[in-house]
Amino acid sequence: MTADGPIPKSSRERRASRRNAIHVRVHLSDTQGSFFGRSVDVSRGGLFVLGSETRRVGSLLRIRVLATRGEPVFAVGVVVRCFSNLEGSGGDGTNAMAIALTSTSEAWDRFWDDVNASDTGDDEPDGPGGGP
Repeated sequence: MTADGPIPKSSRERRASRRNAIHVRVHLSDTQGSFFGRSVDVSRGGLFVLGSETRRVGSLLRIRVLATRGEPVFAVGVVVRCFSNLEGSGGDGTNAMAIALTSTSEAWDRFWDDVNASDTGDDEPDGPGGGP
């Protein structure tokens, strides 16, 4: 079993892999234009983004993240949930979107591996030996 394997925390947990809190600038674009947001958390299969704009559920977005190593990371995803006027969001805006990734690159896999490796393990145990 991998570290990001499907280990639900509760019977209501539907995510296939765990989320890691990471705040990076994200550039999103579609046929309507482009805008910036900031990630709240990422997983191997998606991300949650705060921004000044949202798109409708079902919208396909091209995603560009500047990874921790400085290389641009590209992915494509579909909006699965939208939220408006979030209180205390503290991000670039008060709107948020949950985006499920439909296509990723090798750079996304490296980015996810870096994020996952830097996880402190507060949410879930890392198994025998624990974290750093």
